[in-house]
Amino acid sequence: MSTTITAGVKELAGRPVLVLNGRPVAPLLYGLTDCPGARWSWEEVPARNIALFAASGIHLFQADIWFEQMIGPEDRLDITLARRQVAGVRAACPNAAVMLRVHVNAPQWWLDRHPEEGVGYADTEPEPEQPWSLQRPLAQDAGRPRRASFSSRAWLEWAGRHLRTFCGELAATEEGRAVFGLQIANGVYGEWHQFGFLCHDPDTGRAATAAFRAWLQSRYGSEEKLGRAWGRPDLTWAAVAAPDSAAREIADCGILRDPQRRRAVIDYFTFLHEQLADTILALAATVKSAWPRPVLTAAFFGYFHSMFGRAAGGGHLALDRVLASPHLDCLCAPQSYVPTARAMGGTGHARGLIDPVRRAGKLWLDEMDQPTTVSGCPWDRTFVSSPADDAAVQIRNILQPVTRGGGVWWYDFGPVAGTPAAVRHGLMGWWDAPRLQADATRLQTLVTARVDQPLARPADVLVVHDPWSFAHTVALRLPPAGVPSDARPEVHGDPVSPLAIDALAEGLHQSGLIHEEALLGELPALDFSPYRLVIFATTPVLNATQRQLIQTRVAVDGRHVVFTGFTGWSDGERTGPEEAVTATGFVTRLHRADPVALAFTVNGAEEIRALATACRMPAFDETSVAVVGRWQDGAAAAVCRSSGTTTRWSFALAPTRPHFLRELGRRAGCRIINEADETTLLGGGLLVVHTLAGGPRTLRLPAGPIIQAELPARSSVVFDALTGERLLG
Repeated sequence: MSTTITAGVKELAGRPVLVLNGRPVAPLLYGLTDCPGARWSWEEVPARNIALFAASGIHLFQADIWFEQMIGPEDRLDITLARRQVAGVRAACPNAAVMLRVHVNAPQWWLDRHPEEGVGYADTEPEPEQPWSLQRPLAQDAGRPRRASFSSRAWLEWAGRHLRTFCGELAATEEGRAVFGLQIANGVYGEWHQFGFLCHDPDTGRAATAAFRAWLQSRYGSEEKLGRAWGRPDLTWAAVAAPDSAAREIADCGILRDPQRRRAVIDYFTFLHEQLADTILALAATVKSAWPRPVLTAAFFGYFHSMFGRAAGGGHLALDRVLASPHLDCLCAPQSYVPTARAMGGTGHARGLIDPVRRAGKLWLDEMDQPTTVSGCPWDRTFVSSPADDAAVQIRNILQPVTRGGGVWWYDFGPVAGTPAAVRHGLMGWWDAPRLQADATRLQTLVTARVDQPLARPADVLVVHDPWSFAHTVALRLPPAGVPSDARPEVHGDPVSPLAIDALAEGLHQSGLIHEEALLGELPALDFSPYRLVIFATTPVLNATQRQLIQTRVAVDGRHVVFTGFTGWSDGERTGPEEAVTATGFVTRLHRADPVALAFTVNGAEEIRALATACRMPAFDETSVAVVGRWQDGAAAAVCRSSGTTTRWSFALAPTRPHFLRELGRRAGCRIINEADETTLLGGGLLVVHTLAGGPRTLRLPAGPIIQAELPARSSVVFDALTGERLLG
């Protein structure tokens, strides 16, 4: 008889911690994929890999299950397959605790009966499924699939009813006693992206249109008020429709929409993301109420980095709404898909904003789905690595979220990739190698020993983002041939955001500075005293209260404040360069920037950038400022001004090079742990250095000794953050 598991997230030592049966547990998991040949826990190769990770000390596991696999055309739920999934895990690891990823998508037979509840696309028609053989149910999600709309009340009632039954029936079984969490999944690849969002414009279907009209009625109250806001005085509720693709791709001021002219588009994206968040929270609430004991609720949500320039079309703008809810305990996402971030020597950072999630008392889990040489990459036959690189990347990727107070799971596509040694081995998991398993054991030991300790991450750089800003910025659809590996959002989307988000994050992780990220909405309650440098990265829309907060609480006390891109160019009602001065203090204008270079120089450090596409960008008045960067034609592209001990900077494009950011931090008085341009992580009692070149290093710990170390080339080395002891690598 197995122990019945209760689970939740509790605040311990000032941070959220996964707790099972009252005990803190290291949030490290091993996960099977949804792919045929690797998805069933009782089969030979998955069972072997579960047992391998169990031997390494990993006792938390994750596996997929689909409503489509359990509910046939008679519309009756049969949980037999779910029970077999859990039983298979328990057979390979008798003391396992299991998280099931429950895909609540409507099956095709349901869509046949309810065609009016489907997703609609502004620029194309859905493509019928062509089922044959053992296809993955999510195989067509990123194309233009026929799927139920997130706005469909009929689908949500159907999914909620079956989810409630699923929870009640499974929890009462012997297998259910081993379940510690349910990860609720839908959308592209189960990750709650709007279907087809990369290359198409969802959702314009009947269900979404009806929900949009209801949302507008609640927001405006009368057709007269709606007509004034949209500049269409004769508009009626019945005439409201989702904006077409052309309307979504019109920029009025640089990359920004003018709210006076594009309120309909801004309203639509606001609705789309509020609706998405409310749908996820409704299903999470169902799990909480239907499972008869405390259980962890999780979902892929909070994606911000590496969104291919399509954050409004398919990202998660309503992060604040989800973080304020008690129904969802855990947010998840894969690590960045930007090639330089994934490569050996890269950063391996999350696609989500971990720090706001942690401050909200919720657990963050990365999905680590990076290939190894053991069995290659099933979607990229050009993938190249080495066993030594595999080991270094595994250490980096596993400890990246841990140093920010989160956790991670190994997500194993290896068994569907085959292996270069097919004659001898056949199918193998990505981490089925002695060195990788030995390191998994060491990683589990390191994290477990520190799981209930304070995070102790002395960040003195704060990066401010506003996911809602993407309702106000324009990005184009990606061409189908360019998704995902060849997608260039700086060309097909806007040229600003990929720098202010992805490139900035990579640069900061490799600068030797320690940074945290914050949502714009967190600022009123945030303690700014630890921060010497505050970077406003994606904050084009600032209201009067936020502008005042910058003046009275941020740009004070000797702090350096960096404004990037179009910070403050809109107040939500008006957009233009004249709005920026009250936020940044700098007089700004629109400047025609063809695909030409600009250069910044600070403390002798130079950064040169080139726009990938023509765009109207900020340029600055040079009166009473120091110019630290210019466009190729000589217009000021970066300026600064000091007042007392406080210094303000404004950059037309965010600086992103590690050495340049390090000099900005040095000017602001920030701690610099590592003077080399390489991934340096600190937190959770650990210091991690991931290096390509290796060599002698002087590492300066804020609360510990100065470490003199010789780092091997192409390695990840882990130190104790208090004693300086070398722990791994």
